[in-house]
Amino acid sequence: MNHTTSSTAIEESGGQGRRIGAYRGAEPGPLVICIASLHGNEPAGIEALERVLSVLSMNRLRMRGDLVGLRGNLQAHKAGTRFIDEDLNRVWQHDRVDAVLESLRDGGSARDGDGAPMVGSAELAEQRELLAAFQSEHRRARGPIHVLDLHTTSSESAPFTTLGDTLQNRALALRLPVPVVLGLEEQIDGAMLHYFDRLGWANIGIEAGQHTVASSVDVHEEAVWILLEALGLVESGDAPGGEDRRARLAHRAEGLPRVLDVRYRHVVSEEDEFRMHPGFRNFDLVEAGQELAVDRRGPVCAAFAGRLFLPLYQRQGDDGFFIVRQLAPAWLAVSRLLRVAGADRVAPWLPGVRTHPARSDAVVVARWARNRCVIGLLHLMGFTARGESGGAVMVRRQEGPARQPESASAGG
Repeated sequence: MNHTTSSTAIEESGGQGRRIGAYRGAEPGPLVICIASLHGNEPAGIEALERVLSVLSMNRLRMRGDLVGLRGNLQAHKAGTRFIDEDLNRVWQHDRVDAVLESLRDGGSARDGDGAPMVGSAELAEQRELLAAFQSEHRRARGPIHVLDLHTTSSESAPFTTLGDTLQNRALALRLPVPVVLGLEEQIDGAMLHYFDRLGWANIGIEAGQHTVASSVDVHEEAVWILLEALGLVESGDAPGGEDRRARLAHRAEGLPRVLDVRYRHVVSEEDEFRMHPGFRNFDLVEAGQELAVDRRGPVCAAFAGRLFLPLYQRQGDDGFFIVRQLAPAWLAVSRLLRVAGADRVAPWLPGVRTHPARSDAVVVARWARNRCVIGLLHLMGFTARGESGGAVMVRRQEGPARQPESASAGG
């Protein structure tokens, strides 16, 4: 039987603006922020959140905590394109975020490191509004904050999650019965989830399937309900159809490994005239040397055997495809033990590794050591790769309690 809220619960609707809607429980608890359509051609998350919020509102379900749904790139969503001027999921580098936060504080325009006004773009305006929304929701939070970034893919795909590999993000992702893909954050510069890692907020990306397929909406809806229950916002079984939800979601990813790791990224540009061969699905097995695509230079082949990941079947985007491989479950257990034990303190003792000259949370790996087991050990200890001239910089992933978004300029 459904449990209803008291009269003190707050329900909000956001029309077609930034806010999709919110459902605020009568009792304090975690805040779950869901962001949909960060890429404008990925509308499934919006419809899924509208469904969830409608069920909560119509049934007045009891909630401990708050659920907030936000639209990501409003202008690109209206145009039906991935982005207008620049990819909104590639602009969350520290310097840029700090400049936008500073502009929010002083009411002026965002300025670059030299003090000059940043070149205006549609996505700069979207980012500014999103950061203001995150600040607002943080001030209203009555418990720990969790962020779900809802996406879809240009190819057919089983659902999966992506994350910056902190222990709290990993725990959140493993609550869903779908594959977990690690290492994507090292391949992509400026993803939005990096910002939430910086704040210490638990966060994951949820990829539901192909952009325009109706089942992608169902996957996002199922995932949101599962996590609302797992995090204790709603009672298990309160939502209609909850008994079979986990089984349905698990079935969509049947036969796939539980955890995979990104091993290769094929970067493309408009000048490459890259065209993926038709018919590939996400997670298809590929062999070393197998032809996957063509560009102006000729065939594009797999560098090694693995599973094809995120093949590009849309006009916009600079990731032609990735290759992933299965990770042994023992890897997660060992890495957790090392991180809990504080093994990162001995990182500078590894061969070819030295303390970063300017950052207490980073080490530098010599070029001669980059292709050895050293990088793997640093990953186990909780470091993530950040490129830098003269060597590989490995930065310790942010673990710990949330920080104020307004104070985000302080390292990390």
